[in-house]
Amino acid sequence: MRCAKGGNKLAMPSSSLTPWAFQPSQHLQEDLDELENVVRQFEERAISESEFRSIRVPAGIYEQRESGTYMLRVRAPGGGILPDQLRRLAFVSATWGNGLLHVTTRQEFQIHRVSLGAILPALRSLAEAGLSCKGGGGNTVRNITSCFESGVCPGEVFDVAPYAVATSERLLDDPVSFQLPRKYKVAFSACGRDCAGATIHDVGFIARVKDGVEGFAVYVAGGLGSKSRVANLLHEFIPAGDAFLVAEAVKRVFDKNGDRRNKHLARLRFLFERLEPDAFRALYEAEFSALRASSPAPLEIRPFPKPVAAVASGKPLPARNSAPAFYRWFDANVRPQKQPGYFLVNIPLTVGDLPSDIAEELSGVVASHGDGVLHATQSQNIALHWVPESGLTALFDKLDAIGLASPGVPVLNNLVACAGASTCRLGICLSRGLAKAVHQELTDSDIPLEKLGDLSIHVSGCPNSCGRHPIANIGFSGGARRVDDRSVPYYSIHLGGRLEEGRTRLGATVGAVPARNAPALVRNLLAAWQASPEASDFHQFVDNGGQEIARKLVDEHGQKPLFKPNEKFFHDWDSEKAFTLAGRGAGECSAGVFDLIEVDLANAREALEAGHLYVASLAASRALLITQSLKAKNDAEVFGHFQNAFIGQGLVDASLARVVAEGLRSTAAAEPETAFAGSSGDVTTLVATVRVLYENLDSSLRFKTAGA
Repeated sequence: MRCAKGGNKLAMPSSSLTPWAFQPSQHLQEDLDELENVVRQFEERAISESEFRSIRVPAGIYEQRESGTYMLRVRAPGGGILPDQLRRLAFVSATWGNGLLHVTTRQEFQIHRVSLGAILPALRSLAEAGLSCKGGGGNTVRNITSCFESGVCPGEVFDVAPYAVATSERLLDDPVSFQLPRKYKVAFSACGRDCAGATIHDVGFIARVKDGVEGFAVYVAGGLGSKSRVANLLHEFIPAGDAFLVAEAVKRVFDKNGDRRNKHLARLRFLFERLEPDAFRALYEAEFSALRASSPAPLEIRPFPKPVAAVASGKPLPARNSAPAFYRWFDANVRPQKQPGYFLVNIPLTVGDLPSDIAEELSGVVASHGDGVLHATQSQNIALHWVPESGLTALFDKLDAIGLASPGVPVLNNLVACAGASTCRLGICLSRGLAKAVHQELTDSDIPLEKLGDLSIHVSGCPNSCGRHPIANIGFSGGARRVDDRSVPYYSIHLGGRLEEGRTRLGATVGAVPARNAPALVRNLLAAWQASPEASDFHQFVDNGGQEIARKLVDEHGQKPLFKPNEKFFHDWDSEKAFTLAGRGAGECSAGVFDLIEVDLANAREALEAGHLYVASLAASRALLITQSLKAKNDAEVFGHFQNAFIGQGLVDASLARVVAEGLRSTAAAEPETAFAGSSGDVTTLVATVRVLYENLDSSLRFKTAGA
């Protein structure tokens, strides 16, 4: 899709723009006309599915698990949405979608289950409100995020949200921003607490003041995914006005040097590691100097107007003993701003879902309370700023009337889950179902949840990190295993992740448990934490014996004999049917097939470490069959296909034929694991050989070397 320079015909005139009225792209009308033509060509079968996908995904349009239905991902830099825009989102979802808005961890809004014929009417309607999906997917500059408390947080250095909006507009004015080797993510944090996650982004900015000048520390080459990475410091300090130059210079290094052939290793963090820091910095400094020499226009920051409502107007707060419902809500969701007399109000959502009819009513609440902006958060909730104390009771009454005055506690209100297998083609597990089950398990427990503070629990439905599980205190990533020759949903457990400048770390993997056992594991782990000497600090608990406790709990909750008689063991949460990977396919946003391979490779490694040699050899032999378009109906076919397609074709050394043959022989036994007589050394070599082959696989599922 073309993104030429010039005015946006559908955006509001610049004179009427507030900082949050983001100008989505240039020549938006022409872009939509081109997309309409592409949709027509696809309907008439004039272009292939792959051609259509290559155009619609960068436009923020994803096909969902239900073929023929699509998700629209609407950009919202910094997470800010105006009341009229919220009303339009609700209208589009109710008219052309499933009537549900979904808030993402990147502060965007998704509209699900849009039919092919409804894509263009929906996009045109969004455009009339200054909203766009362009760059919502694919190898593009993605939604630029910022702290949702920016501008009102008592601990912030300065308000960074205007920089997120302005940098978005400048980056998206360049056609190259939609033709990158892979997705490119940028975040702005207002202080070292790093609420926006600058230290796990491709480029992250953290507010600083040096000698009275506002600016940023800059981090580079971070990211979450199947191979997550904490970012490196690029600049101790840059003036705030240079933020765009830095983001653009890094983008140019990425564009010119990123690996476009192997999408699995195409993210900026892999380029950084391949080049090594000094070489990367040299390329970056050359691009930055060239940009500076071209005398670009300064970054235009639109100042945010402050509400002028009198703090003393409205109703005073009621006496605490006369309004228990109000104060349960107040204590859980209301925090004082740095501006005396004003408050930030959090509005918890259930795993990011907001029904369109409620969103319609909420738009009126947003228009009449605070600064007239709805702020999406990285924990899939929404918030209001600038609510005077005297307006809190009226706001509570309105939110309560539409079902949005849930009190709760932070650990439950901040449960994060990606869409998972309910809609995503890459999803393995029903992640939102697990999040709800954990919520219920903790609600029913006798654990004092209010003492858990802001403990974070995140769930991803596959090894990718849409649920941001690697930086959660307790994270889950979905996978699958075979139990009694049946597929079972499993979750890997990640413990001790955190975000904070200088202290960001990724959670350590402590094992995997069946999906049905995961809520009980969380309950028991939190109970163990509360009973420990480090009950006030989860990270101290993790570092001082908590990991060992978690591993023991994983062993206890991973024992299949406890659940074998229960058919629910083979069901995912939120599903009445036996678990299956049916409907899972190639990812729209990433490599898809590679994640399936990684499930088997992870299973092979874990089985090998546990001494289960038959399971390890089976998983290793199965992992790469998909690259040869082979499907195995049973274990015997797995070993047979591997023998013919890999050993027989010279991709794997013939010396491994004996361990594969032993695996095939063992399949005839009642207990293959017991019957398997292969050596540990041979199985170890097989697993390592398959891993090497996998690492030499390009994005077209071809091996770059003749053998291991």
